[in-house]
Amino acid sequence: MKVILLEDVDTLGKLGDTVNVKDGYARNYLFPRKLALPATARNLKSQAHQLRDIERRKGKIVDNARSLAEKVSGVALTFTRKSGDKGRLFGSVTNMDIAEALAEKGLTIDRKDIVLPDPIKSIGEFDVQIKLHHEVNPEIKITVLPEEGEIPEGVMEETASETAPETANEEATAEEETPSEPLEEEKE
Repeated sequence: MKVILLEDVDTLGKLGDTVNVKDGYARNYLFPRKLALPATARNLKSQAHQLRDIERRKGKIVDNARSLAEKVSGVALTFTRKSGDKGRLFGSVTNMDIAEALAEKGLTIDRKDIVLPDPIKSIGEFDVQIKLHHEVNPEIKITVLPEEGEIPEGVMEETASETAPETANEEATAEEETPSEPLEEEKE
């Protein structure tokens, strides 16, 4: 069945696109949620006339996302959690925790828009991306500190090496290439 999308749908397309979907998906999901209309001759003619309206609405959505992105990009959040000796958390920091912390700062972001592949389970600093629109994806800085207030020695370095493994490997190879002691040939 051909349908005309009335909003952006991640797996299908963007606002105003005409796409093919299965009948059941259209009837049971897209139509009840007012995400699409059937692509009949009448609706297609109507869509052609409403294209300007759709473009204006797209522009307004992008402008709103950009203004929200300016507010969000300057935000840094700090969480304190119980942790073990090695900097591993008892629990985690999830996208729901981040959304609640942003709401306390007056920024309403849906938890589904916070791109966090896995919950944060260690102490350290993390950059988290927020998907406001497919064109607008600001990042915020998340800092996770232990509840005790004192960071165990070497924990921040370990988490830094986990987040940037390429730089840690480059440093290790650089150390291997420069010998610290002169070779036996050089001593003689």
